[in-house]
Amino acid sequence: MTVSHKEKKEYIMDEPKEFTDIIGGHGRFQMAIFIFCFFCSAPHCFHNLIMTFFAPNIDHWCARPPEIIAANISLEEWKNYSIPIVKGRSGLYESSHCTMYPSTIRNGSLYSDITKEPIKCSSYEYDHSFYKDTMVDQWDLVCDREWLISISKTVYMVAFLFAATLCGQMSDRFGRRKTMIVCLIVFLIAATLTLLSVNFIMFLVFRFFVALGLTSVYTISYVVLAEVVSMEYRSIYCFTFKYGWVFAYMLMPYIAWLIPSWFWLQLVFTLPWLTLLSIFWVVPETPRWLIIRRKFTKLETVLIYAAEKNGKDMKKAKAAIHHFITNHPQIDEKRGNETVLDLLRTPALRRNTINVYFCWFIISYIYYALSWNTNDLGGDPYWTFFICGFVELPAGFIFMFVCRYVGHRIGLLIANVLAGLCLLAMIFVPADMVWLTIFFSMAGKFFNSASFDIVYIYTAEIFPTVVRNVAVGSSSTWARIGALVAPFIRQVADVTHHTVPMAVPGCLSIISGLLMLLLPETLGKKLPDTLEEGETFAKKLDIHPKSEKQNGVSNGIEMGER
Repeated sequence: MTVSHKEKKEYIMDEPKEFTDIIGGHGRFQMAIFIFCFFCSAPHCFHNLIMTFFAPNIDHWCARPPEIIAANISLEEWKNYSIPIVKGRSGLYESSHCTMYPSTIRNGSLYSDITKEPIKCSSYEYDHSFYKDTMVDQWDLVCDREWLISISKTVYMVAFLFAATLCGQMSDRFGRRKTMIVCLIVFLIAATLTLLSVNFIMFLVFRFFVALGLTSVYTISYVVLAEVVSMEYRSIYCFTFKYGWVFAYMLMPYIAWLIPSWFWLQLVFTLPWLTLLSIFWVVPETPRWLIIRRKFTKLETVLIYAAEKNGKDMKKAKAAIHHFITNHPQIDEKRGNETVLDLLRTPALRRNTINVYFCWFIISYIYYALSWNTNDLGGDPYWTFFICGFVELPAGFIFMFVCRYVGHRIGLLIANVLAGLCLLAMIFVPADMVWLTIFFSMAGKFFNSASFDIVYIYTAEIFPTVVRNVAVGSSSTWARIGALVAPFIRQVADVTHHTVPMAVPGCLSIISGLLMLLLPETLGKKLPDTLEEGETFAKKLDIHPKSEKQNGVSNGIEMGER
């Protein structure tokens, strides 16, 4: 590119510090990428939470043997005389779903021997009055096979764990755009192949790759957005991007109500996302990655394209881009060798790290326990699921303003404690007051969702710059572990007491909130950069007592994935 001496001189008078000073920190270029990433978060929500409708709670009982059906024994008579009454998960007595009394036909009438121990069902009948075609009745995912439903949710989170590590390394090495394209193709192929599943194990295998590809696209989207906008717009882009998830959350029950078959529902949640292949035309490689990798020819092409999309004066922009590239340090970025072990070496940092890990674990556990088990609350499952997603809309905005005045530490304390109290309140609600159970569950989801938003920002604030990304990444790993445990909330009730699944996380959430008092306040404080400053800051001491204002988090991740 040839640039005149006059144009160079004219530009150097206002030399940029960032490439966004040339192309603009926010414009049509960034908005196109934002819209793409926004729609990437929608299928992640669909496929993450869809098991609620693929395998809902369906009333079932032991199937009538052929000879009993041949004797014209009615279903009501069969259930009244052959199905024992047992204590259910809710603590109330109900008809057994998994056992029956030995029964025969004598003189044309049904005879059930209630003096003998009930036997396990060999086959099942299902109530199709509400749900028409699900995985539950297709593959008998009930009783001693019900745990497979929980495994399907855990498989998604295991893939999430792999994706968080794998996609980070791949995107750092090969580029954000190439990695997103590969992962997007993996998702589309795997999601299509799930439609060919002949058994549930085959479905689980393909679901793993759906999650591996889709969660990688989702998590890289945060990096892409952070690397194409200026610092002043970064938190806005990263915060509002997550609402693609929220809107998908609210839309999902309506689509599931319209399409009662899991096969066609999977098809509808897969085919529209072929449009994401527009990534080839919409999302270029991020300028920051090109700078780090010294790919300056490609960088020049991307910046010229961005400046043109944002409506910049192209004569001045080309001169500015040329000057920016030719005067940029032509060296590789030296990455630090800090690891998660550095978070545990010194006493105060170690205490804060363990505290934060525990907080992430319990927040994630509660989020997915409430999201995946809306069917257990009673009432209309479609409306309950919708409300569960809807409460996330105001939660983030309200606590964003709350934290502006009380700080992220106190905001997280309030949200965690109130979420825990709502879960404990659910224990004392009478079984016949379904509306009150749903109210406390949704209130708990409201505060828990706010906690999820706050904890990303607060974690990035309390740890020093040199280990900030390591701290957020390792904390997110503990969130995934919490999500791995959440699907087994039903099985916990079976082997303990029906109050345990809500009582334990409720108490732990309150404890986690109160433990925030041991962590440092970040409101109005200069944030640490080095490990030494981090240790001082962790002791709740000022790094520079005469510091006049808070240092913003420039290298942290402002908002994160669910």
